[in-house]
Amino acid sequence: MNEWIRGSAPMTKEEIRIISLSKMRVASNSKILDIGGGTGATAIEFALSSKSVAVTVIEKQKEAVELIKKNIEKFKVENINVIHGEAPKDLPDEIFDSVFIGGSGKNLDEIFQWLEGHLSHEGFVVGNTIAIESMHRLLKCFEKYMYEEIDITQVSISKGKKIAGYTMMIANNPITIISGKRRG
Repeated sequence: MNEWIRGSAPMTKEEIRIISLSKMRVASNSKILDIGGGTGATAIEFALSSKSVAVTVIEKQKEAVELIKKNIEKFKVENINVIHGEAPKDLPDEIFDSVFIGGSGKNLDEIFQWLEGHLSHEGFVVGNTIAIESMHRLLKCFEKYMYEEIDITQVSISKGKKIAGYTMMIANNPITIISGKRRG
């Protein structure tokens, strides 16, 4: 899946999406929430993992919401609900099995408070960060809300690119993936 409609919205790279999905421990019929949808790449990856999962994605930027809808149409995905709004105040009153946090603005603690009543017991949360400060805030929320099995993985992906007849490995930003299981 390399033909994404991009615009100026951020997009999680394919390899990072796959690792994030594996950390979410998604089962058939899972309800997944993607906070900070960007282009919709993570939500679409999650939805394509199984037609039996239901994905809800929330994004506050109008341009990004339009990109998500265009990418959903392009990849012919039917098991995604798109919300134009801000987490947690515009999230539905539903229970989710797995939550992906790709962007939270400054609302990370409020999101974790909301998850206390909206994430299934032993459900998984996965958050991706680029900045050290974001990594620290996310880790503190996992600890504050007493998540178990906290896992921290930093991933550096380089892609081959032909330049002047040679293949050079061009590095992307390292991404820190933090996951944890809600206490049972």
